[in-house]
Amino acid sequence: MSFTLWYHPYSGYGQKAATAAYELGLPFELRVVDHTDDALMAEFRKISPFGKMPALVDAEGRAFHESSIVIEWMDLRAGGGRLIPRDPAAALEARAVDRVIDHYAGGPMNRIVLEKFRPEGSRDPFGSEQDAQVLAQAWDWLEDRLGDGRTWGAGESFTLADCCAAPILTYARRLVPFGDRPRLKAWHGRLMARPSFQRALEDAAPFGDLMPAPPAVD
Repeated sequence: MSFTLWYHPYSGYGQKAATAAYELGLPFELRVVDHTDDALMAEFRKISPFGKMPALVDAEGRAFHESSIVIEWMDLRAGGGRLIPRDPAAALEARAVDRVIDHYAGGPMNRIVLEKFRPEGSRDPFGSEQDAQVLAQAWDWLEDRLGDGRTWGAGESFTLADCCAAPILTYARRLVPFGDRPRLKAWHGRLMARPSFQRALEDAAPFGDLMPAPPAVD
């Protein structure tokens, strides 16, 4: 069963969903959200009332929002048990890591980035510093979580947690470096080498580098 995925290739959450689709090998159509196209945006807002990406539309025309829900939909259509483990405890771990990265890495990252585009006089450096501290706490949490020797974010299988981590870590570390967190760096290296994420990055390449921070050097 095919579906349509609305997203922008440079969006971290869009890449999260695209990585999952490529990982599962599902047939789908990509629709790029272009805010300069009024007709397309009118169509998109009928699908996603809050204007958030990604949004998935199935063959029956039903829409699903929020990247984690979109990935759960994909996993079910692919037969289940691949990105959301069948074992309940393993599934909870995958969801837990996914939620921490979404809320405590992706959320602060997006706020810091938006702050950089604000005009002078309306910026909130104190808020950005608080967000940077939350990001550093997320790095500490993940470094500790990886201390059991797991290969991927939630264990020995590539899951929802890794689809989330691949883009968010790639961009957020440009704002708050990993520093002395070797397990986190090693995991991110494995994510960067994953073919499904490499395809998502290839989709984004024509759009250049839209991140208002230099590549990580730590």
